[in-house]
Order: sequence, then structure tokens, then C-alpha cells
Amino acid sequence: KTISLVLLCVTMSNYQTFHSNSDDGVTPVLINSNTENEALLGNIENGTVDVSEIRKMNTNRQEHQTQVTWVQIMMNILIHCLLLIFTAYVIFISFSQGVFLFSWHPALMTLGYSIFMTEAILSFSENNLLARNRNFKWRVKFHWILQAIGCISITTGFIIILTNKFINDKPHFQTNHAIVGLVTIILTILVAVGGIWTKYSYDLRQYLRPVYAKIIHAVFGSALYILVVTTLILGMNSDYFERYSFKSAKWIGGFILIFTTFYILIKPITTSVSRFKTAFMRASL
Repeated sequence: KTISLVLLCVTMSNYQTFHSNSDDGVTPVLINSNTENEALLGNIENGTVDVSEIRKMNTNRQEHQTQVTWVQIMMNILIHCLLLIFTAYVIFISFSQGVFLFSWHPALMTLGYSIFMTEAILSFSENNLLARNRNFKWRVKFHWILQAIGCISITTGFIIILTNKFINDKPHFQTNHAIVGLVTIILTILVAVGGIWTKYSYDLRQYLRPVYAKIIHAVFGSALYILVVTTLILGMNSDYFERYSFKSAKWIGGFILIFTTFYILIKPITTSVSRFKTAFMRASL
């Protein structure tokens, strides 16, 4: 009976790790291999190991897997600092000549995308200090709250630029920045809808498997972020930005955006690949 109980505990512990990693987008792996389980059972028969020790071993291994190095911590801090500096500078330039209707457009759009949307994406990264040691359910909630705030900021900024164009009787969507920006807004709406679907993907599983919903959301979300960065870079090449900022500001801003993008999209891309492999393996069974 003791051996059966321990087998059940080990199996359930492995299943919980498998299930947790699957939800978090990590390739599922068992904490204990068959060899380790056999060794544990041998010790149990000798009376040298109990169930509580097995649970502690599994817990310690999970904690070890989520340890973050100083390099990762410093990189995370650097990314946040760079984005804060970039956003603060854009807001400063936006209001440097006074508070006008147009001033709110770059400020709100940059705030919505570079801060709220970015932090929402980073909430799923194990290296993110703001979401570290939080469970998957908490991260999902944190993610959609930040995305909701970001969408409000982005929508307001978009309405402001449309209103400003109407008031000043100027043509719409004539520049590369405006055209790519419009595509970005449209994709933002689609990704937001996909995010809602993903949140309730289990209830909608008869229409689309949850794993596929998550993959689609992550892929289109990554594509959206690349479009966002492109739009921001084009915005820094506009007459308004170049007129009121220092000469090399657009190059520094472009470097910050491209550098941080690689870091930010690592988790969504690797998660999508992992989930795709998992879905493919299950479909092949």
C-alpha cells in the first residue's frame, strides 16, 4: 500500500508539472525520470524515504528551474529603463511646444504600445521582475489588464489624430507612418479579439483547440509588435519629431526599439514553437 501511495504521489506530481508547463507554453517534461522513480521506490522499500521527502524533491527542482541569474535580472532592468527613457522622451517632445490636441497623439500611442502592451507581453517571461514567482493564472490576469489599459490609451490617441486631421482639414493616411499605423491599429483590434477568444478558449474548444488559439494569438501578437516598432520608427522620421528633437535622437530611439524588441519577443516566439511541437506530437499519437 505504501509503495502504491508513493507511486500515485510521484505520478500526480509529474502530471502537475506536465500540466503546468503545458499551460505556460513550456515543452512538457517530467520532473522525475523512470530511473529516478525506481531509485526512490527502492529507498521506500528500505524505509529510507517517505512521501514528504519526494514532494520536497519535486518542489526544489521546480524552484531550481525558475532561478534567475544576475545577468537576466540586469537585462530585464535595462530593457525597462530603455523603454521608460524612450517613452519619457517622446512625451517630452510631444509637449515641448505647448499642449495642443496633436500633442496627445504621440504621447498616448507611445505610452500604450511601449509601456502597457510591452509589459503585458513581458508578464509571461520568467525573467520579468514584476511577474516573477507569480502563477500562470495571475500572469494571464495581469496581461489582459495591461492590454486593456493599453488599448484605451491607443484608441484615444488614434481618435485624437483623426480629430486633429478633420479640424485642420488635412488629408488622412498620406505618409508611410500613417499607413503602417493604420494597419497596426487594425491588427491591434484583431489581436485583442483573439486575446478574448484565447482567454475563454477552453469554453470555445468545440470550435478551436485551446492550444491552437494560443499559438495564433502569440504569432499575430508578435507580428503586431513588429508593426508597432516599425510605426514608431517611421514616426521618429516625421517632420515634427525631427524639427523638435536633437539630430541623432531618431537613431538612438530606433536602436532602443530594435534592441528591446529582440528581448521582448523571445518568450512569445519560443512559447509558440513549443506549443506547436506539443500539439503536433499529440496529433501524431
